[in-house]
Amino acid sequence: MFRKMSFTSYRRTSLFLVAIFAMFSAQIFAVSAQDAAPVPDVLMLPEEIAGGEPVTITVAEMPSADQPEALATWQETAQRFMDLYPNVTIEGTELQYDPAAYTALIAGNQLPTLFRAYFTEPPKFISQGAVADLSPYLEAAGITGVFNPAILDVMSEGEAIYGIPKDAYALGLAYNIPMLEAAGFDGPPETWEELAEMAVAMTDRDNNVAGFAFINDGSGATGWHFTNIAYGFGATPQDIITDNGDGTYTATFDQGATVDAMEYVQDLRWEYDVLPGATLDWGSISEALVSNRVAMAIYAGDQFNWVYTQFPDANLADFGYAATPAGPNGRITLSGGNLWMVAASATEGEQEAAAYFQLWRQFDPVEMQTAIEVTTEAVGMPTLPLFVGDYQDQYEAFREPYNKLPVENYAPFVDAVTGGEVTIQAEPDPNVQDYYLEIGTLVSEVLSVEDVDVQSRLTEIAQDFQAFVLDR
Repeated sequence: MFRKMSFTSYRRTSLFLVAIFAMFSAQIFAVSAQDAAPVPDVLMLPEEIAGGEPVTITVAEMPSADQPEALATWQETAQRFMDLYPNVTIEGTELQYDPAAYTALIAGNQLPTLFRAYFTEPPKFISQGAVADLSPYLEAAGITGVFNPAILDVMSEGEAIYGIPKDAYALGLAYNIPMLEAAGFDGPPETWEELAEMAVAMTDRDNNVAGFAFINDGSGATGWHFTNIAYGFGATPQDIITDNGDGTYTATFDQGATVDAMEYVQDLRWEYDVLPGATLDWGSISEALVSNRVAMAIYAGDQFNWVYTQFPDANLADFGYAATPAGPNGRITLSGGNLWMVAASATEGEQEAAAYFQLWRQFDPVEMQTAIEVTTEAVGMPTLPLFVGDYQDQYEAFREPYNKLPVENYAPFVDAVTGGEVTIQAEPDPNVQDYYLEIGTLVSEVLSVEDVDVQSRLTEIAQDFQAFVLDR
């Protein structure tokens, strides 16, 4: 038996693979519940979980004690679910997702019952039999059809669905509007060549201002940002790591557009001299942007949440967001996101409890209303839509009055995508984190040492990646 948690009716329409974004009108003031559109309601919950037998689940990413308000909210949410299903006990762990750490947890059979991971990770977990098929729970809950099928494909194999999507993003270009205007530009660059020219005009070494930036610390995040540039120059995931169709893969990122992109990065550093001298990681690139030390930067839309929470004095109206510039094949960008997965080592009852706890806190109308009213996150981030059809429309209308960001500044990004100007590509597969790290190391070398032979070094790294990662 299943029960619906409220009486709002929902009509399912035909599903289309769409690429629409949650763009909302800007409102900075607090919003009361009656100002918002009705909360979309599709969730069907079972009368009981695990046949009413006691089950205990561990849930990752519980806030730490130094975040007392967030921790209290998390605990209250867990308690409401336990009140709904008294036989379920939820134990939180502060464990955050880290690919290397979770590889060890898989080997030790120590995965939390419910945990978050990146869109790049399902193949690794699925191939090792480490995660459970959640499709029976999604179907029984009436949820499968509301998700964007392109996003569900990321975490599916055959008919099985191994994750519950949490959020999705596409990389774009953040830029400082007053700095562009002061340099005589009325908008962001249309092409990568124009980006270099504009960056030259806005670079001011005397005042420690760089015209353009991406994460450059030599980490996997550097490889992530570089791959977006390679996509812009025409590379595809298959061009980077080729699927041979027989269960084997070949490292092919030492040819074509990836070489062109690396030489472009080399030119940005040594010919145009527009990149920052400082080392920038995921957090410090935002600091450089809001402190006017960087005019333009490769950026994920959800990073505006970091700026909103970490730099409360920053004038976010000064910053725009656009699609990445066009290359020889038009505008192409890298996408990714986060999902929740359930450990296959858990009992059937634990898997059921974990799946429904996540579905409940993500889709229950009361929980959605409660969460958005207490959230400290920046509602209105330019991220990819998780849903399709009527549900996406209702979801957008519900969230619109709660926006905290100047969403009109993100129109260049949204308009380009909704207008069909942008091709969104998934991350390379498999072993993408290892690939990112290898490429990130080379990018750091290219930025540090003049006259690196890009073609030769890419070939060497591709050979090592083949021997020590793909062929193992």
